Amino acid sequence: MLSGDHLDFQVPFQGALLHGSRWTPLGASHTALILHGGGTSAAEGFGELRRFLHARHIETIAFDAVGHGRTGGAQLGTTLEERVQQVIAVVQSQGLVPEALALVGFSMGAYVAVKAAAQLGVPRLCLAIPAAYATQAYQVPFGPQFSQILRTPDSWVDSDAFDLVADYTGHLLVISAEEDCVVPPEIPHTYLTCASKSASRQHHIIHRAGHQLSEHYAREPQAREDAYAAIAALCQQGSHRSPT
Repeated sequence: MLSGDHLDFQVPFQGALLHGSRWTPLGASHTALILHGGGTSAAEGFGELRRFLHARHIETIAFDAVGHGRTGGAQLGTTLEERVQQVIAVVQSQGLVPEALALVGFSMGAYVAVKAAAQLGVPRLCLAIPAAYATQAYQVPFGPQFSQILRTPDSWVDSDAFDLVADYTGHLLVISAEEDCVVPPEIPHTYLTCASKSASRQHHIIHRAGHQLSEHYAREPQAREDAYAAIAALCQQGSHRSPT
């Protein structure tokens, strides 16, 4: 990758600076905005995926949410709603055109991608090892109360994300890990079955994989190649517009 392809950026957000980067290959016609999950995850973990997409002339953007990576700060006290607002702030600051955009979210980032896609009208959506959260958790600050909601058995069943996916008319790719012990298998299945209005929907199952995909990819490199190829194909799908 040429150094001229790589642009670091900072986006102000509620007193913080969101740190991200934009990799733009020559002749790129589609852009993927890739969203990391919770915990200790960060944008730097997407290097291999971004290089794969770059080689296929797909622009990628990734940034660290507040409390993660180069952005830093505290996760405690922030909310899922603020994570969605951070996505929108990056889209606006980078002048991204929703019709040419794919949102690719991992774990918590998949839920954030669903919410952001609904607001932005993004026609390509990838939900990888996707989480779902109870509707009431959306505005609850990360901390004890948020964790209590998550610990409630099947709290995800009433997630507003499923209603949004039910109305989604773009192209949907769901990637699940066969042996995921973090995300119940019912969640990716529900995302898929809800998406009856989607222009297309695909379920890519990574066999023998757990939630930590990088560990599985180290054991089975072909699994990485196959998953990344599915993401690239989604990014290159033609735009779909709802009937007027």
